[in-house]
Amino acid sequence: MIDGIPAVVGLASPVAATIAVFYLVFRGTLWTRTAHMDVVRVLEAQVVALTTDRNNWHSAATLANQTNSELAKANSEFIENAKFSTHVMSALQNVAGGAPHVVQETTR
Repeated sequence: MIDGIPAVVGLASPVAATIAVFYLVFRGTLWTRTAHMDVVRVLEAQVVALTTDRNNWHSAATLANQTNSELAKANSEFIENAKFSTHVMSALQNVAGGAPHVVQETTR
């Protein structure tokens, strides 16, 4: 007996602790280290897959933005060429003595 604690309690304590550990393991509350590391490996693989998907989407979005800016630049050049062509054609028509043609400018 240790200062008021009966000897039975001293013997029952390791047994109760062992039973509690087995109960927690079988119930699924307490995991072994290998089971925990298996779950960690699965989650890390999911993180890697999500990161790869994110990087692929980011590169695709960057490429789409570059393509859109190049198309916008080409469209503005086409508009300038169309304005110039309209001006030249109306000037040729005026020089040839045809009916004057009114050019309507469009604004964006």
